[in-house]
Amino acid sequence: MKIRVVFTVLAAAVAFVCQATAADMPKAPVDSTNKPASVATPAPATDEVVARVNGAEIKRKELNGAVQAFAVQMARQGHPALPGQSLSLQHDVLEELIGRELLLEEGGKHVPADIEKKVQEQVDQMKTQVGGEAQFNKSLAEAGIAPEEYAHRVRDNIIIRGAIQIVVDKEVKISPEEARAFYDKNPDQFKQPELVRASHILIRCAPDAGDDVKKGKRAQIEAARALVKNGGNFADVAKKVSEDPGSAQTGGDLGYFPHGQMVAEFDAAAFSLKTNEVSDVITTQFGYHVLLVTGRKPAQTMPFDEVKTDLTQFLKQRKGNDVTRTYVAELRKTAKVEILLPAPPAPAVETRPVQAPSK
Repeated sequence: MKIRVVFTVLAAAVAFVCQATAADMPKAPVDSTNKPASVATPAPATDEVVARVNGAEIKRKELNGAVQAFAVQMARQGHPALPGQSLSLQHDVLEELIGRELLLEEGGKHVPADIEKKVQEQVDQMKTQVGGEAQFNKSLAEAGIAPEEYAHRVRDNIIIRGAIQIVVDKEVKISPEEARAFYDKNPDQFKQPELVRASHILIRCAPDAGDDVKKGKRAQIEAARALVKNGGNFADVAKKVSEDPGSAQTGGDLGYFPHGQMVAEFDAAAFSLKTNEVSDVITTQFGYHVLLVTGRKPAQTMPFDEVKTDLTQFLKQRKGNDVTRTYVAELRKTAKVEILLPAPPAPAVETRPVQAPSK
């Protein structure tokens, strides 16, 4: 099913700077010829105040991070920022940050009682995704974010999402007939390619590691494979020895995935193995893997009953974006907002030479 939650500028403004690294999963490598364009931002102090919303300050550091997150997302969607758009883009994203601040203020009236627990759960989840606490702290340091600041951002985002959810739940209803009508009108959105479900055991090894290191790592993965081939439970072995933090805790399970989602060597092995067949050792940019295919789904058009819940949520989300913007606009009418960024340049007006009338 191709339906995805609609991405808005507000989503970029809410997004965290700390992202999971490529080491989480054996995903397709980044094409260096098609990297998202970076967006030039001014170099004033990061504590410069760029706006105030009912007295709450929005600073340059927050704006720069949100601009970069939005620019990367748009570039991935095939809409890279053009030269000369920097200041205009900053103003657009600042407007979303202002909306975020208004939602945070409203959400502060309905803070969940267990918010500290929710914050800790999300922080722990991110630590797992990036490969542990040490890697988590390193990622934050590289982004210039203190752990306490990160936790504070998580807390704010939980409050904002709560404020949005209250509005959406109140204003947006999707009937079964509306969901069915969308399904019938957009059949291509519900075509599912062939999928494979697989588990893997990973022993990490950098491509530029020395021969002795590679030999040792290879021996580790061969030993793990021997355990499985001699009757050991694959999931138990994965939990004990796999160095993929994203899947080791679940016995190496990667879930279902289509062609092209994993790196080439991994993809080729997954789609050539029989169900319940253990692979030979596979070498990728991440190291050495042993792979077990645990399920297959043929290409199909997914039945309405299977997608009904996700489709209803998608339609609710799509309508919710408009409802949220309307709600923020209403909040802004009574808010005191000061924008301290320089105004963007006015668009150039095309002029044409005056021609003499023909005789």
